Amino acid sequence: MPPPVLPADPSSPLRRRLLRAAVLAPLAATLAPLPGCSLPVQVDGTFLQPWRSHLQWGLADWQRSLKLARTLGCRQLVLQWTGIAGGSDGDWSLPDGSLQQLFTAASENDIRIRVGLPFQQLWWQAIGADDATLQAFLAESLAHARSWLAQAPWAQQPAFGGWYLPYELEQYHWADPARQQWLAQWLHGLVQAASARGGDCAMSCYFSRLQTDGNLVTLWQAVLAQAAVRPMVQDGVGVAGAGAGAGNVQQLQPLLDHFHAHGIGFDAIVELFRELPGGPADGSGFKGETADAARIQRQLAWARDSGAQHVLVYALEPWLTQDTPQAAALRRRWGLPQ
Repeated sequence: MPPPVLPADPSSPLRRRLLRAAVLAPLAATLAPLPGCSLPVQVDGTFLQPWRSHLQWGLADWQRSLKLARTLGCRQLVLQWTGIAGGSDGDWSLPDGSLQQLFTAASENDIRIRVGLPFQQLWWQAIGADDATLQAFLAESLAHARSWLAQAPWAQQPAFGGWYLPYELEQYHWADPARQQWLAQWLHGLVQAASARGGDCAMSCYFSRLQTDGNLVTLWQAVLAQAAVRPMVQDGVGVAGAGAGAGNVQQLQPLLDHFHAHGIGFDAIVELFRELPGGPADGSGFKGETADAARIQRQLAWARDSGAQHVLVYALEPWLTQDTPQAAALRRRWGLPQ
């Protein structure tokens, strides 16, 4: 399967996350705490990034995944997207039957599902292109999202927990005030369409290491002035390179201070992986592994101290469940069977 078109930003979490789930080897057995072991970690939620391999999942697979999440304390699962449009290997989406099985498993485990809209992969080309191309993308993707939301029944599910906009914001591509206004107007339209179906909208952001005059505080000021979007702040610690992650956390502090000063609720996202060096600069050859448990514990401590209302991890699937020595070490640290 050819890789998707990827953004060039070396600090982009989505670029780092566009991995081939089908090549991973997740554990088939249900993970539950070992007898007599207390878990040293509790997280409020996790992401699940579906790929074509998830089209083969049955109810038992969703139940296994949601049961593990609940074991670790999760009360929320963010389904990153329900499908991908404009990919190099063609459009695809999770069928209604798969989503119904996900909601069934969620109800069994008292977990709420934040449903991601279909991801328009031309996003990465559009935000790096000229103004006319960007405006055309925003108009076309808004029309597509409105059409999809008008037929989406998921807000009626008891376990429904809102919508997720599967596009990640950073300060590099949105330094220009005019572009900030176009973005805010686009998000206002998405929020309106989603609210008409029931539920709020969340969207994640990260600190880009590309040099720019833009900053995340100004960007979010422009966005929140027009669109009631819930911020989800990624720690960016999974990025390759010694010390890069710590620098990302420091660069996020002005944004967190702004949220605190203005009473803006937000969530923090802790990355459970580390990117291995040596891959192509465009991210098409992503190589990663489960991060060291001690590093993850430091990230969780940062997230708890950040003032976030919820702490989510990215992501139990595959970084905790896959059959690798690194994932096994994290399971041992968290009192889970091998």
